[in-house]
Amino acid sequence: MMNNNQLPPVPRGTLLSEAWRHFMSCLAKENYARLQGRAGRMEYWSATIIGYVLTPLPLLFCVIPSLITFCIGILLFLVLVFYLAMPMLAVYVRRVHDVGWSGKWIALSYAIYCIPFAYVTFFSSSTIANDITILEEPLELYYLLREECNHLWFFCVLHLAEILNLILFVVTLNPGTKGLNKYDL
Repeated sequence: MMNNNQLPPVPRGTLLSEAWRHFMSCLAKENYARLQGRAGRMEYWSATIIGYVLTPLPLLFCVIPSLITFCIGILLFLVLVFYLAMPMLAVYVRRVHDVGWSGKWIALSYAIYCIPFAYVTFFSSSTIANDITILEEPLELYYLLREECNHLWFFCVLHLAEILNLILFVVTLNPGTKGLNKYDL
């Protein structure tokens, strides 16, 4: 049996160790909610990929057929989502700053997404408020919501947000601008 002195050293400088280092630096106190400045491609993609891989892991508790483990899994998932939301948004904003774009483009894409979902939420709540008997037959509410979501404007707004997100995705793949830009602080 080997003790700690006989273990081989942890490989430093590998892609995985660098990615983990960048991910942990996004969670650090000084970078947790820092929207100013820049983030390189390695920092952004490391934080994004590791964040998206780690986030659903607590849902594995939901596979165990027990109410307690299901609740623990959902609770851990929500805690992780809320804990990682701000650093992931912050590194995203810093990444678009690195290529010379404003973080307001990200806010615009989120705002465009909210329009159809807010409409569906208000439509369903007003439908339930006007006809409380609809709750007796949940499929009826489903069919009403599906009919409301089939409007052309609904799909146009969602596609507009998707096009903007695709553009932002391509922007994050580009190398950063050389020299100083207006986001360097």
